Amino acid sequence: MIKWQVIDLVLIPLAAFSQTGRLEFIGEYIDFTINPTRFTTNGIYVFVNNTDHDINQSIYFPFPPSADSVYVKRVFNLSYNKNINFQQKEKGIAFKIFASQLDTLKVNISYSQKTEIENEYILVITRYWKNALQFAEYSLTPDESVIIESVSYKPDKIENNYYYWSMTDFIPKENFIVIIKQPAIHP
Repeated sequence: MIKWQVIDLVLIPLAAFSQTGRLEFIGEYIDFTINPTRFTTNGIYVFVNNTDHDINQSIYFPFPPSADSVYVKRVFNLSYNKNINFQQKEKGIAFKIFASQLDTLKVNISYSQKTEIENEYILVITRYWKNALQFAEYSLTPDESVIIESVSYKPDKIENNYYYWSMTDFIPKENFIVIIKQPAIHP
């Protein structure tokens, strides 16, 4: 997961080397769903431009090395209500985002990959922003036919087959991993 090329800024997911004049990645809201065939990630990533000038920044968003058959549903700028063009690479996507001075920007990235016994979302590289995420909220909704064996982070709440996590000042120590009991089914 560390061998991707750098395009102005590395985003794993949304990890980067903090530099003056760059966007800051301050938090994320991620909804995961899992069924026998697809593990889906639908995220809102929040950036802030604390500078006195506009920023147009390149982003590389990688997928886990184990990810196979990734289908990107959308990359969308929620703040400016417009699609973001992206280039799909072998193990990630590349795109540019624009933020006006002193602006907060929300970007929606949604993609799915084949369901495996171990399903992964990259978190640990976010520490390269050199700041903790101010907030990180995650939910996981498994299909009724999928039995969750374990998750890498203890949920704050499990209710009606819905798992929920809420963190503040979060520096991930490991990736978000969902291990299921049943073997994956691939069409």
